Amino acid sequence: MKKISVVIPVYNVAEFLPTCLDSLVHQTFPSQDYEVLLVDDGSTDNSAQICQQYIERYPQLLRLLTKKNGGLSDARNYGLARCQGNYVLFIDSDDYVEKQMLARMYTLTDQETKKIVECNFIWEYPNRQRLDLRSGYQSVADYLINGRVVAWNKLYRRDWLLQTKVEFPKGKLYEDQNFFFKIILFLDNINEIALDQTAEVHYRQRSGSISYNQASKITDIFWIYQDLIDYYQLHQGDRYYAEIQYRFCRNLLGNVLLRKIRPLKNRQQKQMLTTQIWQKIDAWFPDWKENPYLKRPGKVNSYLRLVKPFWTKLLVNI
Repeated sequence: MKKISVVIPVYNVAEFLPTCLDSLVHQTFPSQDYEVLLVDDGSTDNSAQICQQYIERYPQLLRLLTKKNGGLSDARNYGLARCQGNYVLFIDSDDYVEKQMLARMYTLTDQETKKIVECNFIWEYPNRQRLDLRSGYQSVADYLINGRVVAWNKLYRRDWLLQTKVEFPKGKLYEDQNFFFKIILFLDNINEIALDQTAEVHYRQRSGSISYNQASKITDIFWIYQDLIDYYQLHQGDRYYAEIQYRFCRNLLGNVLLRKIRPLKNRQQKQMLTTQIWQKIDAWFPDWKENPYLKRPGKVNSYLRLVKPFWTKLLVNI
């Protein structure tokens, strides 16, 4: 039994894959205590050959799994079902990590009692870097509000994760949000999470990645949120209604509207998507302006308290 399994979905990333693999095969963590599963998701470039080269050099450490193309979520689920570690870590194949990452994060499992160990990370742009830092979370509710929804900066205790039966939704963008908000429901308290305050993952920003080619996939967020709302009502009722309401409205009117829709070139498409956002908010959260978290000070909340449908349609065209 390994202590950690690292699952890496691989699809047409030959340019970045060696850097990713080098960062994982040269960890300070004992090599006998972890495994790296490379899930080739039907690559059409020479990514599979690069994987094979590394496996020949590190046969005791790396395994190659090959499958038909099904997307990032499908590849992660495929690897999770076949890994052996007590903990599992999902790393994207165009990113890379610090060489002490596994050692530092495993130490924080507190003898494998923590369900999640999260680390800080670095946004890697072509000409600059930006640290993404957290010092801790106060409660599960605070984690719902301020937690980072990405899957690749966390160690998950595998037996617990399998017991939740939560998987990544196949064929959908924003799959990490679906995964993140569902597994939180299986935390008993915030003490089951540990935080590695070192920035361990280098999150590479590149124009060819999935997140930069999503004009036709933006509406996936509506499917994701509907699925989550249904899931919460089934498992928790209204227990975290205020947190989910605030987080979803903040994301739809912030990140999705301003960073995903606004840069689109098609004016008609922008107007249609903006209208859809307001329709969904009205249907899901008609009382969202009364949310208690909106009363907190800050620029984001000031924007949310003032925002209205009419001027958001103007805003996306500026």
